[in-house]
Amino acid sequence: MIRFTYAAWAVVPLVLVACGTTPEASSTTTDGGSHSDATDAAAYSYPAPDAGAITAFSLAPLTLVPPFSPTTFDYYVRCPAAQNPVTLTTTDALGSHSSSLVLVPDQALVVGGTYSVRCLPADFPTITVVTHADAGAPTSGYYLLNSSTYGMVLDTNGTPIWYTRGTTVVNVDSPEPNVITVSPNNSGFDVHALATLTTTSVTAVGSPTDPHDLRLLPNGDWLLFTNTILADVDLTGLASFGSGQSLADCMVQELDAQENVVWSWTASDHVDPVQESLEPVYANFEGVTVVDAFHCNSIDVDGEGNLLLSLRHTNAVFYVDRASGEIEWKLGGTAYNKDGAAHIAVTSDPEGTFSLQHDARFTATGGVTLFDDHGATAGVARGVEYAIDQEAGTASVVWEFLGPSQSGAQGSFRRYPDGHSVIGWGALQGDRRVLTEVDGSGNDVLDVSLSGQVSYRAIKVPLTQLDIGLLRLTAAR
Repeated sequence: MIRFTYAAWAVVPLVLVACGTTPEASSTTTDGGSHSDATDAAAYSYPAPDAGAITAFSLAPLTLVPPFSPTTFDYYVRCPAAQNPVTLTTTDALGSHSSSLVLVPDQALVVGGTYSVRCLPADFPTITVVTHADAGAPTSGYYLLNSSTYGMVLDTNGTPIWYTRGTTVVNVDSPEPNVITVSPNNSGFDVHALATLTTTSVTAVGSPTDPHDLRLLPNGDWLLFTNTILADVDLTGLASFGSGQSLADCMVQELDAQENVVWSWTASDHVDPVQESLEPVYANFEGVTVVDAFHCNSIDVDGEGNLLLSLRHTNAVFYVDRASGEIEWKLGGTAYNKDGAAHIAVTSDPEGTFSLQHDARFTATGGVTLFDDHGATAGVARGVEYAIDQEAGTASVVWEFLGPSQSGAQGSFRRYPDGHSVIGWGALQGDRRVLTEVDGSGNDVLDVSLSGQVSYRAIKVPLTQLDIGLLRLTAAR
């Protein structure tokens, strides 16, 4: 078992603050002229500088972030007003050259055909990036995360290459190349197809969409959650709840391209709320006070099409046979299961076990990773990987990275083929870091925070997943 601990850090930030808003992005060349966004992403894919290229540029009085480097191609500035007069000064082999421009929020500025600068709107959160050069560096890729009102894609400098607005944004993901999914209003999902400049929606059928997860299947179908209300349920024996309760019943729906439900799975058919819920709470659902005994929050699918479901309020994850709907095994939680599933008990865990977890995922070796909020017992939040021994009925920790405190909600944990891992901390208590990247030896190489806000999930994708030209082209739309 490999155990790593979250270290204290001093803030030496790359700080992003803010600017006003306009609905459309445009780009401006160094001659001061403006033109509308092209529909060809190649227009936003810039060549590396050559020997006679710009060696520096500035946009006084605005501050360029990150500081200029010839090999860094994406930047942002903070635009405090609807109209922001600036002096663009470029330096090349022939000397310095200046021109006057007016930047507006969301605008994309292209300098010398090589460098992209985004004018961020006033309500965009302050991004603080802390690197740990003595420990190493993050690997290449893009971070997908959210603030309360923005879904965003950041590069490893913390520069927003792409973003979209919403009212209550959660769950930014990229299920396939050049596609970004976002739940912009804490309900349905927007599917942004960057290459075609189109956005479609995916919503549950018959009841409100639960934004906790959205998975794309190889056949093009979507898996998502919804909740229905079961009335007059007897929950006697579950904490202080009694008879006549309304129960929030979690459902998984598989939707085809025509938004037909082609398969579904309902928690109460397979999980007993009285005997298996360990952290039930009252919640408001569509104006009705319900008992939230299950709280489904993640879906993963293995090569056979079977599901791994996280039910936060049972402190357990469940392996579901796709064909029958039956639970085959249950990791954590109570030993009892309504389907009679095999119980995989957590053993020899330095933190005891996990609780109130998020983002349960299969590993390539048959194990399970998850973000352990650890909100039910003494201990700290962490990203943790378990090896599963089905024959022995046990799970043991093979890798973990510990945070400084519990996390009140949300969060994520992913391990990547390059050996690095990314932990999304959710509502980390007393600390508003949204993500940490850790190398294979447990060294913290990068931390990101967002104006004290929480990100529901923070994941990383390789550079090949999202075309840089398409990200620049479709940002702020």
